[in-house]
Amino acid sequence: MSNVTPPLPEAGHWHRAQALSPRLRDHIRAHVIEYRGQPWCVLEDRLNGRYHRFDQRAGRVIGRLDGHRSLHEVWHGLLAEDEEAPSQDELLQLLGQLHALDLLGSDGLPDLDEQARRRRVQAAQRRWQRYMNPLSMRWSLVDPDRFLDRLTRGLSPGLGRNAALLWIAWVAPAFGLALLHWTELSRNFVERSLALDSLLLMGLIYPLLKLLHEIGHGVACKLRGGAVHEMGLMFLLFVPVPYVDTSSAWVFARRRDRVLVGAAGITVELVIGAAAFYLWLWMEPGLAKAIAYDVAVLASVGTVILNANPLMRYDGYFILADALAIPNLAQRSTRYWGWLFERIVLQRASTSPVRAAGEAPWFVAYAPLSFAYRLVVTSSIALYVSVRYPTVGTFIAIWSVGANIGLPLWRGTVALRNMLGESRVPGLHWRLSAAALALVAVLAVPLPHHTQAEGVLWLPDRALLRAPQAGFIVGVHDADASWVEAGQRVVTLADPALAAHAQQLQAREEGARARYQATLLIDPVRAEPLRSALVSQMAQNRDALDRVAALNVRTQTAGRLSLSAGDDLLGRRVRQGEILGYVIPDQAPLARVVVDQSEAEFVRDDARHVELRLAAEPGRSWSARIVRALPSASNDLPSAALGRSSGGDSPTDPRAGDGRRSLLSHFEYELALPAAFPYRFVGSRVSVRFEHRWRPLAWRLWHGLRVLFLSEFKA
Repeated sequence: MSNVTPPLPEAGHWHRAQALSPRLRDHIRAHVIEYRGQPWCVLEDRLNGRYHRFDQRAGRVIGRLDGHRSLHEVWHGLLAEDEEAPSQDELLQLLGQLHALDLLGSDGLPDLDEQARRRRVQAAQRRWQRYMNPLSMRWSLVDPDRFLDRLTRGLSPGLGRNAALLWIAWVAPAFGLALLHWTELSRNFVERSLALDSLLLMGLIYPLLKLLHEIGHGVACKLRGGAVHEMGLMFLLFVPVPYVDTSSAWVFARRRDRVLVGAAGITVELVIGAAAFYLWLWMEPGLAKAIAYDVAVLASVGTVILNANPLMRYDGYFILADALAIPNLAQRSTRYWGWLFERIVLQRASTSPVRAAGEAPWFVAYAPLSFAYRLVVTSSIALYVSVRYPTVGTFIAIWSVGANIGLPLWRGTVALRNMLGESRVPGLHWRLSAAALALVAVLAVPLPHHTQAEGVLWLPDRALLRAPQAGFIVGVHDADASWVEAGQRVVTLADPALAAHAQQLQAREEGARARYQATLLIDPVRAEPLRSALVSQMAQNRDALDRVAALNVRTQTAGRLSLSAGDDLLGRRVRQGEILGYVIPDQAPLARVVVDQSEAEFVRDDARHVELRLAAEPGRSWSARIVRALPSASNDLPSAALGRSSGGDSPTDPRAGDGRRSLLSHFEYELALPAAFPYRFVGSRVSVRFEHRWRPLAWRLWHGLRVLFLSEFKA
């Protein structure tokens, strides 16, 4: 019978451990998997279905742990074969790791107390890992292996090529059609996604979609001979999401098989997303079409952004690690940066985590990118939760940030302190102090500061020449660019239907008047109802005459005439309300600009230079000056052209039919432009840049945090 070894001595106590003869426990099976030409050892714990991966150096040690050779013999045997054999301390650290994972055993009677203590420690570690991140907790619920056996019965692992061709034939046309319908798909995308009914639908659809996603992982793993013994729920932002443990894929000899298992969930979702997209194209507007749209978005955009992202520990990370043949990419990348610090700063020799050619560039890039991305995502989610659920959410947000950001920083600080305590490099503290001063200098050096905003070229309503009625233009009485006075007729419209209707009403009024006058002479009492009918007919006739008179478009202000089509308006049919031109007043043009609340303070108090560019002429800039500012924040946009549905930057409320209700509050400013500014672009969007005095990076960061707390927490 095998049992666990007694607790191993710590590193630095080789003399106490060298006589031990440890070995792997009976239920541990070793697999050798090749990565980039280097053999890695994967230990399979068949008792609890867990897998543990070790590099070549550790694998050479593990292969010698047979229960007969002592550690002294193992170490000297390694030295005889390789000059870069692990040191005594490294060997003890590896044995301590194997011991903590309950992988080592020895002959003799089992130490039941030690086994019980080990189980308690492992259970405590699992609980700690489960609750470490409150925004991503997981519980194991069932063993799906038998269910997956039945599901894959009759399926052959060799159908991979045919399945891939079918997958491409199904998904590729959906992407092509999506490009053709991109305008319709992306119109008001943010507003539609944030609508309450859409959020409710997505909340119901997402767990079901992820269940099929995880079943896809399990099926792919089973088809290649793996085992799937754990399935449960993971709570992402308190939304229950299924998960399966397919770590048995680690022992697959072929890299392609490991990649396919990692990508299976994404491929399943894309199949579902393509099906939903085809239904969306076919359906009429309604609830079913909305559901198909949400499924298509979640199964395509959602899975690509979330699951396929290699910077988070989801499918994309495992796909990337297996595709690059770099196992444990995240952990080894972090260790590589520690090794660089020891080598360059501490000037201390240590073993590099690099095990094969080409790994170092990936290690250099992955750790900082992953940490920065995790920092942004965790902070954003924590902010959202704390704002949405002020009491409990704040506690959960602090917990999450501490576990995902604070704890790694603390561990890194402790490791750095230990390294510095052990270092004997002359002048090290002076160099570190100089580096700290350089960092402070970078934070304190003033840098250019500006605010970018968007606006629309604006004229007052009285300067717009609108068609009061639909009709044909039969007269243009003033030339383009000529000077006109207020009340002057500039355009005449004709509407034959309106003219005929006015003539009919005139005839009816004359008939009603004749009947009333004739009856009034004979019977005044009977004439009273006829008088009421005459009054009503006169009102209708006056309204028709007013509409006919309105066909003469007159100016409401004095200025220079600017016709939208120059002198080519004659004969055109125009719609009611269509802008026919402008009367440009004898003053500078205006632009109405919306500025985010966080930047409004700088624009109000420190706008040293204002530069404006037209969307139609981005290569040319114009100087401007602020002439007026609205005193309070608002959600109303000056023009629908600034809304995202019209190509602007502001997300708008889909419930507001005019497209001018923004989801974000802003301040509005009016800018005066040079007199030579081209008025033909009135109504179009402009990009505005407000230059401020230079400010240091540290001040900018502090101001950003201050604005964040003021806006989100009202603190």
